Amino acid sequence: MSDCLKFRILSIVSLCALLFTTSCNKETKEQVTVNDSNTDKNFINFAIKTDVIPREGKEKVFLKLDSITNGLSTKDKVLYNTYMKYILSKKDSSEYYLNKIDTVGRSADVRDLIDLYNFKDGFKSDAIGPKTTEAIFKKINSEEKRKSPLLFKYYDLMAQAFYINKNIAKSTEYFKLSFENNPEKNTISEQLKYYEILFLYAMESSNIKEMEINQKKAEDLARAQKNEFELSRTMDYKAIIFGLKKMSDSGVYYSKKSFEYLESTGRLNPVAYINLAINYQMNNEFDSAIKYGEEGIKWSVKHKDSSRMAELYAALSDAYKGKSDYKNSLKNLDTFYKLKLKNINSIQKDKVYEIEQKFKSENKDLTITNLKTSNKLNSRIIMQQKWIMSILAAAFLLGGFFLYNFLKRKNLQSRAEKLLVENDKLKLEQKSFQLKISPHFIFNTVSNLQGLISEKETTKSISYLTKFARLMRNILEYEKEDFISIEDEIRLLEDYMQLQQMRFKTSFEYSITVDDKIELYLQLIPPMLLQPFVENSIIHGFGNIDYIGKINIIFENKTGNMEIIIQDNGRGEAAQNVDGNKQSLSTSITRQRLKVLFPKTNSYVHSMAQDNGFRVEISIPILTEE
Repeated sequence: MSDCLKFRILSIVSLCALLFTTSCNKETKEQVTVNDSNTDKNFINFAIKTDVIPREGKEKVFLKLDSITNGLSTKDKVLYNTYMKYILSKKDSSEYYLNKIDTVGRSADVRDLIDLYNFKDGFKSDAIGPKTTEAIFKKINSEEKRKSPLLFKYYDLMAQAFYINKNIAKSTEYFKLSFENNPEKNTISEQLKYYEILFLYAMESSNIKEMEINQKKAEDLARAQKNEFELSRTMDYKAIIFGLKKMSDSGVYYSKKSFEYLESTGRLNPVAYINLAINYQMNNEFDSAIKYGEEGIKWSVKHKDSSRMAELYAALSDAYKGKSDYKNSLKNLDTFYKLKLKNINSIQKDKVYEIEQKFKSENKDLTITNLKTSNKLNSRIIMQQKWIMSILAAAFLLGGFFLYNFLKRKNLQSRAEKLLVENDKLKLEQKSFQLKISPHFIFNTVSNLQGLISEKETTKSISYLTKFARLMRNILEYEKEDFISIEDEIRLLEDYMQLQQMRFKTSFEYSITVDDKIELYLQLIPPMLLQPFVENSIIHGFGNIDYIGKINIIFENKTGNMEIIIQDNGRGEAAQNVDGNKQSLSTSITRQRLKVLFPKTNSYVHSMAQDNGFRVEISIPILTEE
């Protein structure tokens, strides 16, 4: 197997291993119960047991929660109920329910359980920063001294951090510590997970012998447990071993068996398509490799899963290259690199103060740029006048005919330069229209952060700081661009709304719906186009309401145009009567941006107050990076 293919399989499956350690999706026969004498110890045992069962099992536990907690106090019932809501919550609501869990008066174990989930929330980048790892080490030291039942969870968290930072040796060390301290280590499901992860670690160093040992142990356990899903996973591992041994026909056989099982049980995923396409390519069955690569892309688009889109295009590129179809190979390789660049994230090292100061200085920078442009224009005009006077003096001697032609040529040149200057002015106007965010938001965000730090809420402070730093960094980066991808715009909106949720103790929820026809990573939109309207909904629409606010954002591709709808359930007409100037200003600025960006098109922005909320409709041309 070539080095590039080997690296691709390693990176894909290893990442799956990381996800596997954090969310074990296995069947379990154990029932989750609560003792009559409710204590924090019983709650921790309950949390550990519910964490290792699949989502369907968690849903059944939630339905039976009243009977499970029968006899407990109202406060204790709320603890169990809020915790299960967090475990089952969607991405945009998870922090809301986590922050609702009341740990006042609870034991250190309960507080440490909440801290554990706060740490996990920050594990979303390509690297874990030193502040986060230092905080986890302090937690581990504290848990070891207390002999906490959650110690194995923090060992596992540190293993994940080392894995993300590419330190496989240390990751393996802490993963083994986690297993040794796991109270469920004698169960078949936990042993099965243990050998599967050891297999993936061995694969990182291409240790085929260790891979075979751990794959065999995992396969035997899966057979003993009669777990067909895990048995299918071990068949995929066996296919990888045969690939490394250059026995590609056997690799195709086992990879196909694993794929067919996943397909029959409705558990297909992008990794299954990638592995099967790569195994076919290694066996010189290029048409089959292309078939499954393309089907994998269609599956990912249909299920809105772009996590492995880059690797799918890479597999297609290799398959076309094997067929000597270099045109299609280059086309897919180009798409691979475009998508890969979008997924690169850097460690957040900037301080909040520095980010705030840089953000505040942006308007000053724009003013300075305008002044410099004006000065350059004046200097150019002065130079032109001196040059024209010199030419006129010389032209007087050469005759009127030469003077006429010279002045005509200079007139055309002057008009061209004026057009260039006007174009620059339009671009500067565009920059001044975009990325308007309230200074009060920054001030209140920093104030909240100071409050968390003063209360020594280290974990929440790190999570809060990470989100705020990422939002500010993206705003500063996107300001340089006229257009960004819809995927980037949605990520920026989510960071903004999640910070507002934390600031207002989550008095609202939101949802973002994207039409299947929209290519998130290729279709373009002006940056921060929706933020002013979302801000209006949060600040003005949800002000002084006695219910949970909701914001619904919908992206749809129509004929030639993309339409965006922002709908809230706020005060509507009541808010417009009080805050109408602010809402009108947002609509006015957006109309000016669209006029500058899309002249002579049918772009528009409409806003309307209703009895049950506020609605904004925006239409812009469909643009892509091609």
